[in-house]
Amino acid sequence: MIDEKPQSTWQVFRHNFPWKDVIVGFLIPKVIFLYGLNQKMPFLWGGIAVAWCVVVFLIGQARTHKTNIFAILALVLILVRIVVVIAQRDPRTYLFLVALDEFIFGVIFLVSLFFSRSIIEIFADVVGVRAPEKIIRSKYYSKAWRIVTAVWGVTYLLFALLLVLLNVNDLKIVGKIDMFAWLPVLVVLFIFTIVFPQWYWKNNYTNL
Repeated sequence: MIDEKPQSTWQVFRHNFPWKDVIVGFLIPKVIFLYGLNQKMPFLWGGIAVAWCVVVFLIGQARTHKTNIFAILALVLILVRIVVVIAQRDPRTYLFLVALDEFIFGVIFLVSLFFSRSIIEIFADVVGVRAPEKIIRSKYYSKAWRIVTAVWGVTYLLFALLLVLLNVNDLKIVGKIDMFAWLPVLVVLFIFTIVFPQWYWKNNYTNL
């Protein structure tokens, strides 16, 4: 048993994760654009989504002097989608673009494993995940986050492959895939990220 009971990963995550930045800066503009795509007005609603990202970014800079990286990410993704939809109007090209997003995310996670701290470990330190000092000083602390990071990377690559293999030729269906398909994957990964380290540290604590 761990005699220094840390604050649970979920409690730390719930209190420190930038929920507002993600929802306001990323999810809302993406939903706006995909709504416009579903209504066959991608340019109009894409423009509104882009304007939303810019306003969120400027307000964040003015109020807190912090950069909302989620708004920047949403802005880039939406602009690329507008170009593809307007210039090509090809569902397959759009689907490949969505797959490319997932592929890039997967590569970023896996490449971070070649550094001293993986991207998930950096994120955990930023949000303030707690663990007993004995665990932090051991190899098991970083190893748990490296395993989690590897799972994220491999999952995104497999998801990208699945999207490439899909045979969809309807732009509205592709838009719905873009809007909803990532959500269950992300939920499962977040649950794994919260549960696995605690389980891993507990089961390896006696080895220290």
